[in-house]
Amino acid sequence: MNTNKYSFSLTSFQKVLVTILLLSIGVLGAIQPVFYAAIVPITLFFIITKLNLCDLLVSIWWTIVIALFFGAYLSVPGLESIYLFRFLLPMHLVVLLLNQDFKISQLSRYRPYFIFLILYLLTSLISLFWADSIPLGFRYCYFVFEICYLFFLCFYHLDSKKQMKCLTQIITIIFMGSLVLGMFEILTGWHMRLSASNVYITTTSKYQPTGILYNTNDFALFLTILYPVVAHYLLHMKKLRTGIMLYAVATLLTAYVIISTYSRIGMLAFGISAVIIFFYRFRKQGLAIVFMVFPVGFLLLIFTSFGEKMIAIVHSAFTDKSTSTLARENLYTLLFRIAKESNFLGIGAGNVPKKLNALLLGYNDDAADAYTTGHNFWLETLGNIGFIGLLSCGMIFAWFIYQLLGSGYLKFSPTPLLIWMTFIGASIALSTILEKRFLWFILAMGICMLQERLKEDKRSESNRQNKKTNTNYRGW
Repeated sequence: MNTNKYSFSLTSFQKVLVTILLLSIGVLGAIQPVFYAAIVPITLFFIITKLNLCDLLVSIWWTIVIALFFGAYLSVPGLESIYLFRFLLPMHLVVLLLNQDFKISQLSRYRPYFIFLILYLLTSLISLFWADSIPLGFRYCYFVFEICYLFFLCFYHLDSKKQMKCLTQIITIIFMGSLVLGMFEILTGWHMRLSASNVYITTTSKYQPTGILYNTNDFALFLTILYPVVAHYLLHMKKLRTGIMLYAVATLLTAYVIISTYSRIGMLAFGISAVIIFFYRFRKQGLAIVFMVFPVGFLLLIFTSFGEKMIAIVHSAFTDKSTSTLARENLYTLLFRIAKESNFLGIGAGNVPKKLNALLLGYNDDAADAYTTGHNFWLETLGNIGFIGLLSCGMIFAWFIYQLLGSGYLKFSPTPLLIWMTFIGASIALSTILEKRFLWFILAMGICMLQERLKEDKRSESNRQNKKTNTNYRGW
């Protein structure tokens, strides 16, 4: 039986049965609301049996894309940890297994990445055998599984230029919406309900944007890693002048919003990305544009209150955080000490924050919120799952940059390189990146961009060989 072609037709008896079933749920739900939950699996059953599974799988994929960016804002009110993204992942897996058109061979070009991801997950699971806190370990392993599945989703669905373009358009809309939201926060001091600016009140927090993320650093890196994707899309629009105008506006607004977050790594990463993209696109014309625009920009920065404010924020971000820098240095020292004392085997997945907190306090605190993140993904990974786990994870990035530099892709676009660079910056800037799905998703997207180019090059080479063979045959 071809599952994808199967269509479920309701008979009169089945219609009556469904009606009775739904009425029963309604009556029981009035007595005990938990019975309403039965509507979900029943509805899913009829959706799965009614629809073409391939179409359903694609629909779930695009819903996951949107849900992963909005996170807890698409959740059960009051239960922000139960959100749509986590519900859709197992649903996607079930439909995928029911789909008879799924062929594992189409993922063969991603084999090295799958090997590294599986090793990363396995080392995390194995480390649970000597972990002090198993619940923390399971939580860590779940996030690693999420990362692995996000990579799989991209590798499976982003298999053509059409899919990549559609994803880029969605990302552009989300990016532009986030810019508008960030501007609104800066101008009004209003923030989304789950923003840290509503919790941690400082002298500058009221007008520091957080967008749809929790804190300002997250938002800065969110905009920075999406910016190369959006800029590439705008600069390659069919209406070239419109695209260039939108690119210019988006770049200026992004710079303003990121500076307003006071994020040092965000400013650095965005500045590098903006300069590289500009000269990639305009090349020699770029120098002429810079010489024309620079005097005006310089005067605006020096002689206007807006310019003075921007300079003051940048200066403050890079000079007024000496205490933060010293604190990070201390954290890095302690992280390496934890790894060394475990003989570089790790103390168990997810257990480093608890251990780090104990070292900082000088005693063990059993409270649920007694943990301190390391603000360095690499050292924290080394402390959690040891050198082998770190190597497994690190090879994903090493293989990506190896393929990128050897493929000649950089002749056409710097986008994958800028994604890679921003991710590395985020890994040493954010408190933790394990839970930042948008970072891992965009990284996987960058890998797919590269693989699509390699596939095209291979196809072009094959066509050239065929033409050469045909020419030789005719000559013979």
